[in-house]
Amino acid sequence: MERIGQQIHDTRLFVYVLVCIALSGYDAMATMQHISRGIADEGNPLMGSLIHVNAVAFFLVKMSLTVFCLVLCYSYSHLRTARVGIQLAVGVYSVLSIYHMLIATLI
Repeated sequence: MERIGQQIHDTRLFVYVLVCIALSGYDAMATMQHISRGIADEGNPLMGSLIHVNAVAFFLVKMSLTVFCLVLCYSYSHLRTARVGIQLAVGVYSVLSIYHMLIATLI
């Protein structure tokens, strides 16, 4: 088994992965809060049906998929496409987080 320090081969990209996981968690929690207040709806129809059935399952599925995809991209980060994918995910979740904050402050 490799040491953790040896598995983290690109510190900056690893921080991006951690930030993206945190932003994804914030997105899930803010989405649940906005839906419970009746001011927003889940954009993904599959996840939208899940959130109405079980909010905990929604959160666990969303986080599991996000972490799996980010770890997969990080594992292949020697490829440019994987690095761009991680950076794109951080950008998208950053914009979503700003959107959630605007909704929370305006309503």
